[in-house]
Amino acid sequence: MKYPRPSAPRVGVVGAGYWGPNLIRNLTELPGAPLAAVADANPARLATIRARYPSITLHDSGTALFADPSVDAVVIATPAETHYALAREALDHGKHVFVEKPLATAGDQCLDLARRADAAGLTLMTGHTFLHNDALRWTRQQVQSGTLGDVMYLYSRRLNLGQVRQDINVVWNLAPHDISIMGFLTGARPTRVSCAGYAYLQAGVEDVAFVTLEYPPVTPGGASRSAHVHVSWLDPHKVREVVVVGTRQMIVYDDVDADRVIQVYDKGVDKVPTPGHADGNGGADLRERAESYGDFKLMLRWGDLHIPRLRVTEPLRNEMAHFIHCVASGDRPLTDAVNGWEVVRVLEACDQSLTRGGAPVEIDWGVPEDAPASFHAPRVSS
Repeated sequence: MKYPRPSAPRVGVVGAGYWGPNLIRNLTELPGAPLAAVADANPARLATIRARYPSITLHDSGTALFADPSVDAVVIATPAETHYALAREALDHGKHVFVEKPLATAGDQCLDLARRADAAGLTLMTGHTFLHNDALRWTRQQVQSGTLGDVMYLYSRRLNLGQVRQDINVVWNLAPHDISIMGFLTGARPTRVSCAGYAYLQAGVEDVAFVTLEYPPVTPGGASRSAHVHVSWLDPHKVREVVVVGTRQMIVYDDVDADRVIQVYDKGVDKVPTPGHADGNGGADLRERAESYGDFKLMLRWGDLHIPRLRVTEPLRNEMAHFIHCVASGDRPLTDAVNGWEVVRVLEACDQSLTRGGAPVEIDWGVPEDAPASFHAPRVSS
């Protein structure tokens, strides 16, 4: 059965705990105020929602909300281990579904949700909020345009003191953001993953981790690209940073520094022939700083620091607006089920690597023949 698409979707939110209130606020502030209902098992949370949004229908369970005929689509913001069961139940009730990261806790679960959504003609979207961040989208444009040259490697740091979790480790809690960002910027899937993690606060629950992702070379025979992710609940600094190192330029994205969110460094290392080379850049001075390697020299290039002025809107607002648009139009979401599945597959590889003491794990990206067509199609690029 294929469900009709509403022209003005009404949305229900399941989960009003840590992150849910942010989703609720954005849905009430979007044009048309699409929020219709909220569900949470905690009466105190529901009382808080009622006091702030008295016109919103309240339910004490996801099941009750899924049965609400006034709700066309649901947003699931509950603990990770509940995502699969709740999303499956919502889809089986004919609801379009948005699931906060991670989409599920196993790749097979993601595939099952995708099959259910595809069979019913329903939108299934994953909450990878940073892919709706204006500054990161600008960074991706620079990568795709070739302004940075060839991207050699990327790294990110997502650090803070807290919020310490007991249900999942820091990799499943924080790294989905960075894994999705690395895929967004490279336009590729990693072929090999390694993860070293350490549990200092709770036995068996890593609170600090270092993830390395290896991507295929841009050209056959070239060097592999790599991305490195550092996540921690146990750090004195709040850091949300992504660095992209290209052969021409380098970009630093700093989500904490509102005045310098994007910094573009026109610097790098150039490889030039040694004998009789005229570089046109004040040759003698540069050659004095060059390291000789026989037929060529490596010369450090120092240029300007550029801080572009960008129009920045709240990523979560952009994300919720995109979900509403996809539900109404049937367009494929930027962070669709495929995107959610890719991130979960990497997280599963991280788990395997952790159990092997950080040893690299190869990822086989083959999908079953009966997977939805989107799993066999090129990734969304908008």
